[in-house]
Amino acid sequence: ALVTAGEPVRFFGVIPFTLTSYTSSVIPIILVVLAQAYVEKWLEQQTLKRPVLVRQSDRISTPLTYGIFRPVILMPKKTDWKNEKQLQYILTHEYVHIYRYDTVTKLLAACALCVHWFNPFVWVMYRLFNRDIELACDESVIRQFGEKSKSAYSLMLVNMEAAKSGLLPFCNNFSKNAIEERITA
Repeated sequence: ALVTAGEPVRFFGVIPFTLTSYTSSVIPIILVVLAQAYVEKWLEQQTLKRPVLVRQSDRISTPLTYGIFRPVILMPKKTDWKNEKQLQYILTHEYVHIYRYDTVTKLLAACALCVHWFNPFVWVMYRLFNRDIELACDESVIRQFGEKSKSAYSLMLVNMEAAKSGLLPFCNNFSKNAIEERITA
């Protein structure tokens, strides 16, 4: 179906932009079609009984996953849809979170934190728990793509953290930077 000027373009169920003229919209339409085709092909390869949606938002700076019964992978609006290797890493990482029901375990940890908000050890437990979930997810992605992909995956993590904060983060509340730990793990 052709998209005309002024008609909203649906991108995985979210309307990120409206076309104003044909000449200025040729490249975005091609990107939308290529990205949609890649994501649809990737979703067909996944073997999960729950339907997974991929959406895009301009309110986030890094990809995230939410939902338990109908999980959604939410991608930032500034995602480089032409870099298929990076997309593969990101989507696989978020898929591992969905597969392992990390949303449920994080919700339980948040409930424990709400009940014991006054206990500093529970705050430390919560931070370490979230870090361990990310490390386990990274390890699963590296195992799936092989040890040779470790440097490319690490570089992607660094680039995403730089985009999130606007600069490379060098300190954390703990002794090591979280991204540094994820890379060296």
